Amino acid sequence: MGSDSGTDDSLVDAQPGNAAGARRTLVERLQADGVLTDPRLREALSRLDRGVLLPRAYVRRSEPGTDPVVWELLDGTHPNDRAEWQELVYSGESVLVQRDGEPPESQVRGAVSGGRMTAMSTFIPYTVEVLQRMRIAAGHGYLDLGTGPGVSLALAAALTGPRRAVGVERDEHMAAFAQNNLERLGAGATMVAGDALDGHAPRAPYDRIHSGIGVPCLPSAWMDQLAPGGRLLTTLTTRTPSWPGRCLVTRTATGRIEAVLEGGPRGHRPLYGYTWLTAQHHLHRIADRPGRPRTTTFTPPADEAYGFWLSAAYLVPGVFRHFQADTLAVVAPEDDSWAVAGPGDGTVHVHGPRDVWAELENIHNLWTRAGSPDRFYVDIPADGGQQHVTSGTGPDALQWVLPPLAAMPGQPA
Repeated sequence: MGSDSGTDDSLVDAQPGNAAGARRTLVERLQADGVLTDPRLREALSRLDRGVLLPRAYVRRSEPGTDPVVWELLDGTHPNDRAEWQELVYSGESVLVQRDGEPPESQVRGAVSGGRMTAMSTFIPYTVEVLQRMRIAAGHGYLDLGTGPGVSLALAAALTGPRRAVGVERDEHMAAFAQNNLERLGAGATMVAGDALDGHAPRAPYDRIHSGIGVPCLPSAWMDQLAPGGRLLTTLTTRTPSWPGRCLVTRTATGRIEAVLEGGPRGHRPLYGYTWLTAQHHLHRIADRPGRPRTTTFTPPADEAYGFWLSAAYLVPGVFRHFQADTLAVVAPEDDSWAVAGPGDGTVHVHGPRDVWAELENIHNLWTRAGSPDRFYVDIPADGGQQHVTSGTGPDALQWVLPPLAAMPGQPA
């Protein structure tokens, strides 16, 4: 992995804006927050020169809601950009690296307007959480899907050892860019251009598979390429970004597939072309006219009741949550309906033909009767049929069916 060999770290850290000091600060913060506990991963993070993988980064310069968005591309080698670029790269936040599928080698430093970001690194605390949960050992065959600039792949390769980790990236420009940077680091990882939904059969089976993209259901190719004793981790996405589900799949030594779905505070973005719901165009209307008031005895659980909110993502479909400090606003944008609950004042404001609040209340009752589950079990038929989710056995268990890949927005029928 990349390092500042030949340089005294005690001197390096005393110099403002130095990468070695920034790496150390990031690692120490992750440890202090209780996020980073694996000593092998700590060593990999301490040595990883993220600047090689993320030599340029986009930052947003326009206010939220501005259309078109104004971006600025920072170049880490430019003296006017370096301080801000380095602070961003080692902040732990997601770093935006590609706009509208542009070839990275053609990027030009400076301001641009419009477009959408098509590649980025992952929020580093989540990367750490995922890699630790994967339990990667030396010698494991590792497959990373939707690799982007290659940060998580480089860290995984440090854990597996050389020539054991491969990444799949749909954008051939980004795949080539990441491969070149990984070689500069001496990471011993391989990048290939291809569709992440197909996995990478030539190097299968894999002891560990990680998907950096959210999918509506588990692709059969991934199951086929998972070795006995293997673990697969992915985000199961719905149309709302508000309540991500994290699915851990294991294949037993006898070949049986088992999958557990849990909610959480974050997940990976969905597959390319997928369209999330948004309430952006409703927010000013909600603020001006929140709706007709009525009393309610229903107090939704805290944000940390991930099992409830994950259930709501599937059983109250087409709903988006707008996170605010003092109120809970839940919007069904395609039905022009919403509900806004105040801070525990026993009142809810509702608007539109769809009673979103009543739907949430009903699901809460069902979730409570089911025992307030925080984990769910996914049945994956061997014939590739519909994947069913259940909270357990018995008549009160919560149940739903995962939508097929072709049923999601932006995917071919």
